[in-house]
Formats: sequence, structure tokens, C-alpha cells
Amino acid sequence: MSSSRMIDEEIKSHQRVIARLKREIFGVDKTHRSRYIREFLSEFTRFKRICPASEVVEAAARSDIVYFGDYHPLDSSQDWVLRLMRELSARGRKVVLALEMLYVQQQQQLDRWMKGAISEEEFLDQIDYQSEWGFSWRSFKRIFELAKDPFIPIFGIDAEPRDHLRSIGRRDRLAAQRIGTIRSFFPDHTILVVVGESHLASSHLPAEVHRVLGKRLRETVIVQNMDEIYWRLLRRGKEDAEAVAIDRSRFCLVTTSPMLKYEAYRDTIDRWMDGDVEDRTMHVVHEMIDGIFVFLKVSKRSLRVTIRPEWRVPLEAVYPEVHCRKTYHAFASYLRGRRVSAAVLSVALENIKSYGMAYVPALNTFLVLRFDPTSAAREAARFVVTVMRDALAEGRKPPRERGDAFYTAIIDEALACFGSKIVNPTQDCLKADLLMRALDERGAVRESIHRRTMAETREAARLFKAALEQERARRGSRGAGDANRLPALGLRKRILIVRALGNRLGEAMYHSFHAGKLKRRDIVELFRGAAGPGSAEQRYRELLERSGALGRSPFARDDGRSFFV
Repeated sequence: MSSSRMIDEEIKSHQRVIARLKREIFGVDKTHRSRYIREFLSEFTRFKRICPASEVVEAAARSDIVYFGDYHPLDSSQDWVLRLMRELSARGRKVVLALEMLYVQQQQQLDRWMKGAISEEEFLDQIDYQSEWGFSWRSFKRIFELAKDPFIPIFGIDAEPRDHLRSIGRRDRLAAQRIGTIRSFFPDHTILVVVGESHLASSHLPAEVHRVLGKRLRETVIVQNMDEIYWRLLRRGKEDAEAVAIDRSRFCLVTTSPMLKYEAYRDTIDRWMDGDVEDRTMHVVHEMIDGIFVFLKVSKRSLRVTIRPEWRVPLEAVYPEVHCRKTYHAFASYLRGRRVSAAVLSVALENIKSYGMAYVPALNTFLVLRFDPTSAAREAARFVVTVMRDALAEGRKPPRERGDAFYTAIIDEALACFGSKIVNPTQDCLKADLLMRALDERGAVRESIHRRTMAETREAARLFKAALEQERARRGSRGAGDANRLPALGLRKRILIVRALGNRLGEAMYHSFHAGKLKRRDIVELFRGAAGPGSAEQRYRELLERSGALGRSPFARDDGRSFFV
């Protein structure tokens, strides 16, 4: 099968899941069918060229007004608001914020809270935050905190009612008048306008501001994660692009996949409808599991899973439960209470520390301390591996000697990375790896790993580089001494090496799949069984060769992009 055909099939698998999500979302929210939304979408389907995120920032720094299309349910969207505030200030630009999330008539309450005259709780109560806005306060609060020092003026620009699109043209006109007033009081500031993305069609808010001011200011329009643009990037094998230029003054950032974008929207609607947090999380996790099966082209109906000797059940009967807790120690107590083995306990707690969640096959349960979609996709892939190998029941995993188990664990970690990229191709497993984040582009330690000492970090880096050296030089050559003792390391040290090597392999496998070097049947075969007992190291080396990982440095490049593109 050609590379382009495989990419088209991956896109179709994503689109099938997204279609299901949209049916759930837009069964509640019908606004996507309106002329206003269609006008917006029609302007952001194509792009002129791929560009770095730094170019977007530079364009913003040259502007009098920056329109930022905020995708309200997505925390990474507000991350970019913070980045623009910091970057513009660092370049000597004075900034004033104009926020859709606040009504003009709420300015007095905002000013009092920012001056410390009322508490945060009183502020949220007085503006009726949950009813009037309702998106994550934890995320939006960061904007106000950053604006306090150094001081950045903030103004609300929206007008009631905002609950129906019939009034959206009027809201644009009133917001434009407010922006005109802000401009008159702050003529030498860059106005950073943070509004919902649909306001940013050329005939919407920007046109209204132009009419109010009577002249066109230097402006930059920034949107994010547009579906059609993402599919075009994926077809080119450029899903790691940071941004694209639509034209000279308009850009689209790429921070996540459409699937995760709509998952965030659906999760917000569930929360508004008072859904239980565990139920909401379980729904998302199950969607991700389904998405991985769709990509693999494995029929769920054909799978039966052994749960006890001589007792096999359909796959959907063993979809995992989800347990949420507020502290790491609560999970430690929970796992000890379930009497899991010391190894299972250690791996689960390490994953919770690193990713905020863990899939525990021994309990067939997801443990969630903090929810992150990419981490959820990684753990969903672990569940798929477990059931495709029919390894759910106790004693179903074949016994392996220590070295064989080490290389099997690396391949399984690679599959977890690969599975997470099925759901979110924009994420980079190496950039997210704890050990790799602690190293610079030369492989030197620049900081300690979270919850590890500097000495532990340096030892982990030395062992990781010894493993790389052995791969290049083959067994018995320089560096093999350290590398050969990796399987015998204690679990706490070993897991860092397994993750780093696995994430490196997973990234290489994913890009090799898109290049046509690895076939879908190869990936399915790995999910069904990494290797037979005694052959894991040989299989690992074969995968390194086929994926092109050998001879490539896994350390971050100066431009921050993956080495496997």
C-alpha cells in the first residue's frame, strides 16, 4: 500500500471518530450549521506555506491589533494567550487585553478584583462565571495572574446575550466600539483581542473594527487547529508543523489534533450537564480505544478476551473502568489495598507521577490523577496491547528472562507512543519524555528529572547513551559494559531507560509507517505480540533498522523538531 493511501486511511479513521463526536456535541449545540460559522470556516481551509511559531509571534509584535481565536475548551489555547503576552512584552511592546469572556458591564467587578478589593470567590460570584462563561477557570485565571506583574490593562468587550447566534452580529459591532474606545485611551499599545475563533472571518469582527476606527490598523489574525488545514498537513507528512501562513497577516497554529479538540469540547458540554467526572473520563478513554482499533483495522467483534481459565468474553465486556483520585498517595493506598505485586505498584505509580494517569492491566483499570488527552491516548494503547495479546487474565503473559523482558518493555513503550500519535499526531513522544527533557541537543544534562536528583539524572543519561552506543557499535564493543547491565537495573532506574528508548522507537516507527517502510500489518502484529519468548532483543534491533532510528541522534535539535521527519 502506498504511503499516500495509508495517510488517507488514517485521516478517514480520524474523521469517523470525529463525526461521532460532532453528533454528540452538535446534538446540543446547533450553531455549526449557521451562515456565520460557515463564513468563518470557508476562509481557513487552505494555506500558503508552513512557518515556525516564532514567525507568528514576530508578526504579532509588528501589529497594532492582534486578533487571537481562542478555542475556549482547550487549555493549550490559553497557553498561547500567555505566550503572546510574554513575547510581546519582552519585545518592548506595551499590551492591553480585550477579552470576550467578560461583558463590558462587568468591568467594575474586574477592576476591584485586580486591585485586591474583593476576593477571587467574590469576583466569580459577582460575574456569575459558571453560568455566563463556564469554561475552565483554572486555565483562564492564568491570564489575569500574568497581567498583574508587569501590569497589563484588561477590558471586557462582550455584550449580552451570548447564548444564540442571532445576536452575534450585534455583539461584533458592540465589541468593535469597545475596541475603538480602548484604542483611543491606549494609542501606543498593542491590543490583544481574545475572542472565539468564529469572530475572525474577515467580514466579522475585524471588519467592524475597521468601520469604527475609519482606518485599517496593522493587524494579525491568529486561529488554531483548523480541521481542513490539519488534514492537508497530514497528507504532506507535516503534522509536526508549528503553524501555517494563510496570507500575509493571518496564521493558523497547530497545537493538537482535531480529535482531541472535539474531545475537549465534548468533555466541557458533559461537565455543563453535570456529568460525573469518572463517567466523562471513561467516555473519552473508550473513544480513544475505539479510535486505535479503527486505525489498526481490527474488528472489535472478532476479539474475545480470556478473563478466567476456560472463560472468554467479547471485547466490549472488558472495557476498562476509570478511578479518579485527588492525590498521588490516595492511589498508592488504593493499589496496596488491591494487593497488586510490587512491580505493578511501582510501574503504576511511576506512570501516575509522569503522565498523571496509568492503565493497570492487573486491575483492568485506568487510574487518573490529572487528565491529559495525550497521556490518556498512551494508556489507551496499553489496554489495546493487553487485550490483543489476550493477556488480561492473571498468568496469561508468557514468562520471560530478564533481558528478554527488558526489550519487550521497550517495544511495548514504543507501541504506547505509536498509539498516542494515532489519536494526536502533533505530539512528540521524545519531547514529552522525562529523561529527554532533561538533556540538551548534545545529550548533556541541563536539569534534573522531575522528582529525581541531579545524580540520578546524570546516571540515567549515561546509561541511555551507553545503550545508544551499543546499538551503533553492536554488542561487545565500546560502551557494552554499561548497556549490558541495563536489564538488571532496579525498576526505578530501568523505567527511565525503557521509556526513553521506547519513545525514540515509537516516534521512528510512526514516521516510517507514513513513509511506507512499515506496513499496517507490521504494526498489528506488534500489538498482537512484540516477540516470542527469547527473541525480543532481536525484534527490537530489527525495528530499529527498519524504522531508520539507528544512526540518528534522539536529542532535541536547535529548531525543536523531531529527528524522525
